[in-house]
Amino acid sequence: MNDRSAHTHPWKISDVVMFPALAIAILAEYLIPTRIVPLTFWLLIPVGLAGVIAGLKLISASKTALEAQDQPSLPGEPTTQLVTDGPYRFSRNPNYLGAILMAFGMAIAANSLWFLLVATCAMLVLDRWMIRPEERYLHETFSQEYRDYAQRTRRWF
Repeated sequence: MNDRSAHTHPWKISDVVMFPALAIAILAEYLIPTRIVPLTFWLLIPVGLAGVIAGLKLISASKTALEAQDQPSLPGEPTTQLVTDGPYRFSRNPNYLGAILMAFGMAIAANSLWFLLVATCAMLVLDRWMIRPEERYLHETFSQEYRDYAQRTRRWF
């Protein structure tokens, strides 16, 4: 078992990607307004809000699953057990998936192409900067157990 963690820097969390991305989208939308579809604001709000709520619930459920097995959700602490229940049955990264669902929900609610583009870029950054190193770490730590889990569970959804 590995004594190190996947991410040793306390700032290497999805918030460091998502909050600046959201700020960029807000600024871009303010400077150059866009629309994804020609629908009214009131029709898109419920759909977007549903995405935001689904994302929040997924993040909460993934943190609950980690806590139930006394596993860290923040960087710096080693993972001692592979968590494969709760939302981890369907996604290897439900925390990140929740953040992306929230971002896409905001894009729909705001009817903003900027939000949609920024959410897509944030998803790629999370995948390369956060998820890939975590997967390498889990593979090194749990070997065949992680390989089996990765074969039966999708990265995102």
